[in-house]
Amino acid sequence: MAGYQDLSEFERHVIVGPREIAFGAMKFGFSRTTISRVYREYRESGKTSNLRHRCGRKKIMQERDQRRLTRIIKRNRRAIFAQIDADFTDGP
Repeated sequence: MAGYQDLSEFERHVIVGPREIAFGAMKFGFSRTTISRVYREYRESGKTSNLRHRCGRKKIMQERDQRRLTRIIKRNRRAIFAQIDADFTDGP
């Protein structure tokens, strides 16, 4: 099983609309679980937008640190990891 589907705003309205008028939304090709979950979220919050906001794996480094690391590596491309680590932890 692939987990939750990320549905577009339109697809969520397609599910909630027919469900509101007691019409089966399964004819649109969504699983019964997806229909139930989206409709439950709609009843609880009144919104059809995606409330989970999944955006993937959390970043380990901030954008600023990533730019700094890139500068350190570009300055000395032949540096070993220990030297890069020392430069990075020493600060700007």
